[in-house]
Amino acid sequence: MRLFDNKTLRIVVFIIQIITSILLVGTAYWINIFPDNYLMIATGVLLLLALISAKLIFHKKERSKRSLFMQIISILLSCAMLVGSFYIYKWSEAVDLMTDSDFQTRAISIIVLEDSDIKNENMISGSQLGYVSSVNTDNMHIAITTIKNEIDNVNFTSYSDFETIIGDFYDEQFDALLLDESFRSLVEDYQDTFSDDTRVVYQITLEEETVSANSVDVTSSPFLVYISGNDEYGDLSSVSRSDVNMLVAVNPNTHQILMVSVPRDTYYPLHMNGEYDKFTHTGYYGIQESINTLQDIISEDINYYVKLNFTSFMDIVDALGGITVYSPTAFTTYIGNYEIVEGENTLNAKQALAFVRERKSFIDGDFARNRNQQRMLSAIIKKVCSPSILVSYVPVLEAVSKSIETNMSVNEINSLVQLELSELISRDIQTYQIVGDSASMSCYSLGGLNASVVIAYESSIEQATAYIDQIMAGEIVETETGDLDQ
Repeated sequence: MRLFDNKTLRIVVFIIQIITSILLVGTAYWINIFPDNYLMIATGVLLLLALISAKLIFHKKERSKRSLFMQIISILLSCAMLVGSFYIYKWSEAVDLMTDSDFQTRAISIIVLEDSDIKNENMISGSQLGYVSSVNTDNMHIAITTIKNEIDNVNFTSYSDFETIIGDFYDEQFDALLLDESFRSLVEDYQDTFSDDTRVVYQITLEEETVSANSVDVTSSPFLVYISGNDEYGDLSSVSRSDVNMLVAVNPNTHQILMVSVPRDTYYPLHMNGEYDKFTHTGYYGIQESINTLQDIISEDINYYVKLNFTSFMDIVDALGGITVYSPTAFTTYIGNYEIVEGENTLNAKQALAFVRERKSFIDGDFARNRNQQRMLSAIIKKVCSPSILVSYVPVLEAVSKSIETNMSVNEINSLVQLELSELISRDIQTYQIVGDSASMSCYSLGGLNASVVIAYESSIEQATAYIDQIMAGEIVETETGDLDQ
């Protein structure tokens, strides 16, 4: 008791409260994620607490119990305000990392078989390199020019498709393969042990500018977001094919969200050259090509994109402490053999990934997988917007900052958070997916070889466009499937 009656200590305790109050309010104003009325109320409350603290901490009565009590409260308040300032700062840091992406990276490798005599780049001279010349011609030309300038006496043999070149590579018809790494997953479709059978001995990295946003006032105008989930592990900035393709229409005025899934195998002309290909292959040519081709399909301008991959998806689910998602049927996942029951399932990261990748258990394959991807996204949105997020706030922010890339600006993201906090209204999430018939058709990225594709019904595309038009016009949308996460 005597310790807390010390005048110097009382002054120190009060000063710490004032400093932490200023730090909290200053950080909140600087980050700008809270509505102005919230900030004014918070500032008024902190000022009132400071006045009450001053009156009670410096109570004239010697060894006052009120002073002791208020000093303890002041210390606890200071600790709480420090924690609050830290959380606000972590939000700012996470948003900065998500939006800090000026370039995509494209790696082009010289690859040899595991038992090749070529052990490193110094031994490439005098080698014969094979490459596919029918696709990604500009980047391959840059790579070949760079290699010729840096390595003496290298010869090149061009091929028209990956199936033939992989066969000749394994038959040792040439010494090394020149491969754009974004096409590695395509090569593994022909040779699933490719990564185990080979080594990279030389690599060139090219930088490509990311997509500029078609910005609007996200607090008052509807907008479209393209969500691209690529089927790779590792660095988000790497160019790769898009395995998950979803268009999300958001209307901040009607509080509706519409999720439209586009089957990965949708057969449509590439925007860049008019050649027919699977939509998933647009990712080989960068996210701008994916967006341009999707805009051609739906006849709508897309405002923003969000990109994530398998690694980032697992990090987010882990940070959330698992996710509970609804399944209309029971099935066992092909990856991991996880048992999914009819009804609600609480899944960890690996189970959640297996859930959204599963298609072999369903008669309608990829279409059922698209619906499960919508269910998962809806479940994640709802958990992130629920009070339970407070328990895992920091790990979720850290996971999101490293796991998501977007061309939305910091101000736009903060404005959306402000809107969410000021309205505190649950969002009505509606879903729709483009459907069609399966077929075998010639694909540009395969050098003209046939592959299994989905030829979308024109009526299905028209319906998707009509729903998007309604959302953008401020009309209330009710799709046949509604919210799949229930």
